[in-house]
Amino acid sequence: MELVFIGFGEAAYHIAMGLSAEGNIRLGAFDAYKDDPKTGPLIQQRAAQAQITLFDTLEEACCDARFIICLTSATSALALAERILPLLKSGQHYVDMNSAAPAVKQAIEQLPRAAGVGFCDIAVMGTVPGNNHRVPMLLAGSAAQAFEQAFTPRGMRLTVLDAAPGAASAIKMLKSVVMKGLPQLLLESFQGAERFGVLDTLIASLGDSLNGKTVEQLATTFTARTLIHAKRRGAELDDVVATLESVGVDASMSIATRNQLEKLATRDWASLLGPGGSDLNYRDAIAHLTRKSEVS
Repeated sequence: MELVFIGFGEAAYHIAMGLSAEGNIRLGAFDAYKDDPKTGPLIQQRAAQAQITLFDTLEEACCDARFIICLTSATSALALAERILPLLKSGQHYVDMNSAAPAVKQAIEQLPRAAGVGFCDIAVMGTVPGNNHRVPMLLAGSAAQAFEQAFTPRGMRLTVLDAAPGAASAIKMLKSVVMKGLPQLLLESFQGAERFGVLDTLIASLGDSLNGKTVEQLATTFTARTLIHAKRRGAELDDVVATLESVGVDASMSIATRNQLEKLATRDWASLLGPGGSDLNYRDAIAHLTRKSEVS
């Protein structure tokens, strides 16, 4: 057996379907709900469609598979690793593909295991349904290279990081700060625009500022200038909050933004960043901010 899934939910099913379509691969799975009256029939149906073997016990599933992929939930990731790692022998590799915090992946890395048993932290960086096994993934850890070499030829889109376990998951979590936070900012702004009857005009104005810009360009535009002009922008946010609240819109995101700007304004960033600081690239500006935060 080349690969076994621990947990055979939607994500594991779609990845298995994609790998099975590549041909010439033996797949298996163990799911604690295999015989559950409600969820068991769907698990068994999906296993048949993906042409994988469903095991009755965790021990059977982990007996000889080269790669054991845990794909259950963040809350159970560490407990399952504690059960599974003692079952593995040299040449087998444990892979955690759950959307768990970096600290969880680091804790798994520290668990005792036999010599020659590798560990790989994988962060799934897109939607699995529709992409199947071709969804982009980031890998870190001692087993990352082995997993990449085994499954890139089978169509998986894998990027190995030169970093310890936890790094891949950290990127996923930090991307979520933007990808989950930005929609909240937009919703807050859009609700206010709708109340004033100017939603389309607001969208057009945002387009004038943002359209055609790369993430790198936006990062450089925003980072140093936000630090230098934090005091003025924080004061402007008082009016923003008042405007939103005047039309009954929850201004939580704007309030939080104002509070952060006020914290940044306690330092003289114009002097700290030096001449031409407004045009400093985002890497240098973030390095300054991180160093000063560590000192604080």
